[in-house]
Amino acid sequence: MNENFEDFFFEKMKEKCEDGEDVQEYNNVHEDEFAEERSDESYYGRNAGEIAEELEESLDGEDTKWKRKNLKSKYIGDLGELFAYDYLYNLFEKSNIRNFKIAHHNKDRDDYDLDTYVNNRKYVIEVKFSTSETEPFFHHVHFNNDFDFLLLIWYPSDDELYFAVLSKVEAKGVATPENTNRKEDDYKIQRTDIFYEDNQNFLNDLTEKLKLEEELEDLTEKEKLDLLEEAKDQIIKNHPKAESNIFNGQDYQRWVYEYLHNYANDVKLMENRDEYDIDYKGKAIEVKYSSLNYNGWFGFSHIKPELFDFVLFIGLDEDGKKFYFEIKNRDEMIKWLEEHGNNYQENGNEIHVGKSFFKFVKYLDFEDFANYIETH
Repeated sequence: MNENFEDFFFEKMKEKCEDGEDVQEYNNVHEDEFAEERSDESYYGRNAGEIAEELEESLDGEDTKWKRKNLKSKYIGDLGELFAYDYLYNLFEKSNIRNFKIAHHNKDRDDYDLDTYVNNRKYVIEVKFSTSETEPFFHHVHFNNDFDFLLLIWYPSDDELYFAVLSKVEAKGVATPENTNRKEDDYKIQRTDIFYEDNQNFLNDLTEKLKLEEELEDLTEKEKLDLLEEAKDQIIKNHPKAESNIFNGQDYQRWVYEYLHNYANDVKLMENRDEYDIDYKGKAIEVKYSSLNYNGWFGFSHIKPELFDFVLFIGLDEDGKKFYFEIKNRDEMIKWLEEHGNNYQENGNEIHVGKSFFKFVKYLDFEDFANYIETH
């Protein structure tokens, strides 16, 4: 009987950690191979809904609640957006600016995080958050997207938090391609010199770029700093210093190849610069991986049906110790996208799906995979 994908993946996860890679993270997060007693709260420190509730309570006025309801269900990895919303709202409110609005993006349709309006001026802000200890890593910056400013938040340790606000032109000057072998609008920023050690300098930069000098003239420097410190404390207090997922998409691409290679010789793992991940008997196979978000969705991005023959979706529900699998050929994928509102951007489609999206739950073996490829 063939070993199934799920058992193979769990074994590979264990092997990677025993080889010395991410051992500490594995001991902390994956103890006893996803112990049953682990809950969202113990895993992430506190859940995103609870954090959003506390932030909402810090605001005066019932009329603000509807503006924040979408944030309550967001995954805790979006805490940077919660910070940005909380800080800007309090800053504008305390300045007695009557004509302002901060709107959160529609995750399925918009390619930015916050829409900010101040006295008939509009600023579109993209927020990036990094917890890397040695240097910040801000991935997947897309300059063709509709944003004016990039707000970067770097949280390297429990008592350190740094901020930077960059115009799109400034961000382009410090960004490098995610993959130098592909001509895509997909960049990363890994620079420490863009951050101010002094929060006052960050506030001055933010005020100048958003042209807030007149609106904030009645606020003392101490009041502005206090608001920033309050929002900063929310992150330090509520964000766990732990990686939410120590295995990435490239791990699963390699593991899928290794699994298939156990049963077939005509299998090749492609290079990073290639347009798909695995060549299986002359068929282009794309592998997409996601863990289950706090709000019960799996998120898959950069889906380009024109570049593959088949796509294998892999979803991991860590709390349930369960993998989910779905296979679609090119035509099936295109049809699904059309039926669900084809959210195509320059770097491919992005989809958010629930567990019902997957046909194979827990069990998918080589025979299932091979039969699907042959019959579709």
